[in-house]
Amino acid sequence: MKTNYALPNGLMPRGRDFDTAIAVPYHSHVSCYLLVSGFTVLMKLFPLLLLIASLWFLSINSASAQSGRVKGTSTSAANDSSKPTEEKPSDSKESRTAVQLYKEANDYAKNKFAEFVKRKMPYDANLADKIQKEQRELAGRYAAQLATRRLEGKDVYYLGLLHNLARNNDGALEAMRHFLTENPNATGEPAQDARAIVVIQAAKKGLLSEAETRLTEYAKNEPQIADDRYVLENLMASGYLKAKDYEHTLPHAQEMLNAAKAAANKRSPTERDRMLIESVVLLSEADLKLKRKDEAVAAVQDLRRLALTLPSGNLYKLALRRLYEVSPNIDLFKSFDDTPVAKTDTREIVAKEWIDQQPIKLADLRGRVVLLDFWAPWCGPCRATFPRLQKWHDSYKDKGLVILGVTNFFGHAEGKQLTQTQELDYLRNFKKKFHLPYGFAVADSKDNDFNYGISSIPTTFLIDRRGAVRFISIGSSDEESSALGKMIKKLIEEPQTGTDSAKR
Repeated sequence: MKTNYALPNGLMPRGRDFDTAIAVPYHSHVSCYLLVSGFTVLMKLFPLLLLIASLWFLSINSASAQSGRVKGTSTSAANDSSKPTEEKPSDSKESRTAVQLYKEANDYAKNKFAEFVKRKMPYDANLADKIQKEQRELAGRYAAQLATRRLEGKDVYYLGLLHNLARNNDGALEAMRHFLTENPNATGEPAQDARAIVVIQAAKKGLLSEAETRLTEYAKNEPQIADDRYVLENLMASGYLKAKDYEHTLPHAQEMLNAAKAAANKRSPTERDRMLIESVVLLSEADLKLKRKDEAVAAVQDLRRLALTLPSGNLYKLALRRLYEVSPNIDLFKSFDDTPVAKTDTREIVAKEWIDQQPIKLADLRGRVVLLDFWAPWCGPCRATFPRLQKWHDSYKDKGLVILGVTNFFGHAEGKQLTQTQELDYLRNFKKKFHLPYGFAVADSKDNDFNYGISSIPTTFLIDRRGAVRFISIGSSDEESSALGKMIKKLIEEPQTGTDSAKR
């Protein structure tokens, strides 16, 4: 079953129904808390896999089946036309085939949750846990029933899937070992499912040699899904790192990063960023253990550049945090080659209302240097940046700098509930009170936060005259302000092309 980790709107969980995601809060010392997001940073892999296996809502959306073998569920075997045709269920479960028993157990939670979603029931954690427990118990009973039979071929495979669904790790490992040994020429999803489960369970037991062999086979065969490859490589890299075998950690961490990049366009920004930072943390940690500090720094700097091209303020923040861990005394401004790449994915700003600014598109500002300031009126660190923004506006407005404040309707201010009309009046007065000379874009959705990976405010994006994001500033510290100020000056002084000049 292809699973889906995407948070609604890419940011804060809505908490309305059984189709809602759950995440873990993150706090910043120099910025306002906005987003909940789950970012493990090094060796918490096994709890992560347990969490992945237990997230009830992942059962709801089914697509390509292969990914389920890594997450603990899969419908691929039952739906593959190359597998035995399902028989009509009989009244006696003892007479049902292995595939029938597996499909019933595998679909149990999905059908229950689909019913809850259809009925628009509010999310109930206790009920979700109960349904999960019932599914595991059902799978366990069916696995025990199958184990009493004389099984051959794919029936052994379905036994392994039932054990896996029941979280009987030892049973899953032994069944899939048996299936691969007895069927050395097996191909397609069953063989890949079996290999993946052996990799997971063997690696968790520290049997890295066996896991390595099966992962090598997995990597040479199809089908593959980037999400699955990411989890398998994560297990291997973490296992070797724990065993202090850093030479073997490196290639698996690199493959993990490759898989994270391959899956990036299919993940929510939150999941995409988590996968990328976890990969680079493992990669840079192995480099450090091998006394390869320059390579460790380079890996994190590459991630920092990737954050610019996405763009993602959250990933940029995570990359900077890791960079300071790798090289605490690094000069962020001098150490970074910010030369823009040819391709940029800068998204247009979505706004319902504009204050002291005619509606405008970033595409219309080619030839200018654009500073996007993501902020909120209730955010103290945001207010601390106002004097600097005023100074930069006054110093560079005639040289091509355009500042846009980007905020949202929040429905309240100063402890009072407000309509959008009242909130607009409040923002206009706020702007006058703090003598802010640039325009505001005000959105009534989380689209801008989603498109720019905003996890805390203030977050500032600096866009060059070609429309490429060249710098991201997180928070309101003096160090951030100094680096941002230097970058503004650098971009203002960059030579303009003929096209840029014409657009001015």
